[in-house]
Amino acid sequence: MTPDGKQNTPPEGVWNEARGVRDSRIVQVGHATINVVSTPSGVAQIPDPHSWPLVSGWTPLASGVHRAKELPGGDIVPPYVERDVDADLREKISNLGDGGGWVLLLGHSATGKTRAAFEAIRAVLPQHRVATPLVSADLAPILDAVTRSGFRCVLWLDDLDESLLGPGGLNENLLTEFRRQHVVVVATMRIQRLKTFAPSGHVGISPSLTQAVRLGARVLEMAEAIEVPRLWSGDELRRAGEHSDERIVDAVAHHGIYGVAEYLAAGPAIWAEWRRAIDVEGQPRGAALVAAAVDLERCGLPGPYHERLITGLHEHYLEAYGGHVLRPEPLPDAWEWAAKRRYGVTSPLLPVSPTHWKVFDYLVDSVERITPSPAVPDVVWDQAVEHATGDQLMNIAVKAAETGTEFSRQIAEAIWRPMVADSLDGALATYNLGVLCMETSRADEGRELFVQAAAAGEPMAAYNLGALHEEDGDKASARKWILQAVQMNYPPAFFSLGFDLEEQGKIEEAEIWYRRGAELGEHRSATNLGKILSSAGRVDEAMPWFILAHEAGDRYAAFNIGLFHHEAGRYERAEHWYRVALERGVAEAAMSLGTLRVRVGDRAGAEEWFTQAADAGVQAAFGSAGTLSAVSGDLGKAEAWFRAGAEHGDLTSIRGMGFLLNDAGRFEDAALWLERGAALDDHVSIDALGQVLHSLGRVDEAIPYLEKAAEMGVASAMFNLGVIYANRRDLAESARWYRMAADSGDAEAAINLADVMFHDGRVASAVWWARRSRVLRAEAG
Repeated sequence: MTPDGKQNTPPEGVWNEARGVRDSRIVQVGHATINVVSTPSGVAQIPDPHSWPLVSGWTPLASGVHRAKELPGGDIVPPYVERDVDADLREKISNLGDGGGWVLLLGHSATGKTRAAFEAIRAVLPQHRVATPLVSADLAPILDAVTRSGFRCVLWLDDLDESLLGPGGLNENLLTEFRRQHVVVVATMRIQRLKTFAPSGHVGISPSLTQAVRLGARVLEMAEAIEVPRLWSGDELRRAGEHSDERIVDAVAHHGIYGVAEYLAAGPAIWAEWRRAIDVEGQPRGAALVAAAVDLERCGLPGPYHERLITGLHEHYLEAYGGHVLRPEPLPDAWEWAAKRRYGVTSPLLPVSPTHWKVFDYLVDSVERITPSPAVPDVVWDQAVEHATGDQLMNIAVKAAETGTEFSRQIAEAIWRPMVADSLDGALATYNLGVLCMETSRADEGRELFVQAAAAGEPMAAYNLGALHEEDGDKASARKWILQAVQMNYPPAFFSLGFDLEEQGKIEEAEIWYRRGAELGEHRSATNLGKILSSAGRVDEAMPWFILAHEAGDRYAAFNIGLFHHEAGRYERAEHWYRVALERGVAEAAMSLGTLRVRVGDRAGAEEWFTQAADAGVQAAFGSAGTLSAVSGDLGKAEAWFRAGAEHGDLTSIRGMGFLLNDAGRFEDAALWLERGAALDDHVSIDALGQVLHSLGRVDEAIPYLEKAAEMGVASAMFNLGVIYANRRDLAESARWYRMAADSGDAEAAINLADVMFHDGRVASAVWWARRSRVLRAEAG
């Protein structure tokens, strides 16, 4: 969205471009490991709601909080250190306590998101009961139990992706029903798992999981998401330092580049030990076992893994480390090292059964945080494919496509090609293959696959065909395909139609399509619909759509809400929403906060916000900061701001340099800066340049600039041209320019025109314009 509120940011994707039409979204299944609990009848049993714990009696370990080093006679969970997100998180959960709704915490492994959510729930909803599904199929029975019992309930979904992807998983309708029963849904998810549902070039899966992922993506769009940062802020470290618990004291003293929560969960220590183990005096075979398990998960095969698979792959890593030169330990010793619990917390490999193992997910996250991340070896891709079930195979193709190496793309294509003719999976597989072809410079084949997929009912294929035809300049074909995607109820297609119509000035038609898209949850449609309604003065209608867009995750919606309150003079409410927008990454909000501070007379506060906006790359902030300094009389600082802004291409700064130098009497230098502004077709610079050149006596050079400014409607340029031609005794030309300025409301031009008329012997006309001047002065107050 542009600062005036118009949404023009395209959906993210591997090969999206600026129109916001083409979509490389291909649905991906995640790595969720569902530990199914079966009864003799095969149906999950839900305990009686009366047995669900009250929040006040709920324990951190029951919620999934990581263990920490156990102290003698002490708790294995250390005291809680207040996080910066706590106030916002607790307010959101508290506000949901009576009416229901949901909140999602995002973060990397071992960042403290589960603990923060647990403490927030315990602080504000102590008398609610906690329902924790063991498998996704438990959700519907839990809803039924809540409906029958009438209990106030918190539905706790740690590792949300598992509840989204499993059979009977959480979807938009189920979430709505939980809200109707006033259930507070609180969930956590690792950021890496969030990519499962992101529109960033993923791959299709079996029909059941395809539907689960699509519905899961819709659920996530409805989230009130809060991210828990890995690294702790200065305030958080200060609060941690006030604790006497020796584990926290040690974490604060030694956390280094890690977050304190990571340190408490032993993540950095185990990571460092694993990396050190690759040494002649370390545990190279054990390190190789861990590396094999880490890369199996990275390539999309979910654990747990049979020890035979890990053992077979580890030789590749051991050889890469240096082989027998490192004098690797015996295999039993290697397994013992990899499975040994560290600090009473966890181990690199975690036993699930006597023969199956999972990997400590912190290690997977840490490897993927390396830039660039080390490549998954080809042999691991091969083995993952060989050991995968059907749905797992599709997930491997996703990761292979994302990885983008020649070999991994071959893996993805080898998985998808046989599915093209499949009656169940064919449409989505065909579309996925089309995306891969587009990414590998096989555009013609990609288009053919899109046509085939669209004919089979895949809306994303029709949507992309619309984008491709739009790029070709074939608007008729583009509209045909976008309308086909609309008929399939693909929400981004409604936004695309609305956007095109708005660009054509067909606002009423655009409103119709934006409204339909917004009703389907398309947050960009909701944002633009709100903007159209607000611009038309239908503010009461606009605000619910802005709110909907905000709740659906549109980061610009909060900015628009702030702008609405700002223009209405409700500065405190505007500041609140600008701050929300800033937290969501809208740098322009810092600029608006600065403008707000100027409005209330807080120049120091304004400069701080303008500085923050400038640091974030908002060009206009330089000019605003320079203007603020100039008005305050600090011309040196003003010049520094203007020069910096001019280097970034900010027109206000370029113009400001011209004005500043002109006021300092440096007219030649001022003219050079104003020439830069004039070259950008800025009417203010053009007019000012004409004035400066005129003052320098370079009248013939000034006239073309003043005439151009006058053509742009600048009254001062018209007036100055009247002066120039009056001095040249060209009364007819002088009268023409004075008349134009007077017609635009310039009282001084009217009286000068009267003077010209008098000298030209046209006394009656002179009297009329003199009277007209009085009227204009009176109208101007």
